[in-house]
Amino acid sequence: MNSKLLLSFVLTAVLAGCGGDSSDSASAPPPPAVAPTSLSYTDPTSSGWRLVKDATSTSTRLVLDLVGPSGTQTRGVGFNLKRGSGLAFATFASGGYAVDTGVFQLKGTNTNFESYAGTDADPVLFVSAPLKSGDVLSTGIFQKDRTNVPKDSGAPLVQVAVTLADFNKTDVATVNASPDPYGLHVIKARIVPADIGGMNFTLDTDTLKKAKLLDVTVDTGTITTAP
Repeated sequence: MNSKLLLSFVLTAVLAGCGGDSSDSASAPPPPAVAPTSLSYTDPTSSGWRLVKDATSTSTRLVLDLVGPSGTQTRGVGFNLKRGSGLAFATFASGGYAVDTGVFQLKGTNTNFESYAGTDADPVLFVSAPLKSGDVLSTGIFQKDRTNVPKDSGAPLVQVAVTLADFNKTDVATVNASPDPYGLHVIKARIVPADIGGMNFTLDTDTLKKAKLLDVTVDTGTITTAP
């Protein structure tokens, strides 16, 4: 084989190996999704019940304060917070999923029960834990002693926190493809109003109706992420 024929044969083989067929590139899988490493929160613009960013938040951990309308007097609040699949509920230094900011008076003050009032034998009405599904955090904080006056709900009443979910590279693509992976929504919220009715040991139905919790809407802000 002469040199010209050999060179022609080699060039033909190389060009064929370069994959002139565009179908290969068209069928190539998309690049893997990149997991975010930081998140930020924009407060809702409403002035009603809402979750707002606390100053202790960082780029990897959002601490959110539940705030009510200024001037609204209440004796407690409970709410269910649903997270997107890209988020996780975080705990605080105490190990709990929420922090009492001290607005509500959670201990009893009845002098007839001084032996246990304000002690561990007098449990508070404050709890926060994920529901069985894991994507909803249920939190409630209430004044137990009706002799305590109601409180202005315009200050932070309770805190919760969220972080980015810890996904491996395989899971990231699924999370990014899911709807609203970094969304937060309060799906149910109720308050104990200032007027909870008088004491009635005859179980009068009309009086007891006043003690029922009232439904409210809690607005949430927008979470954005960055690589």
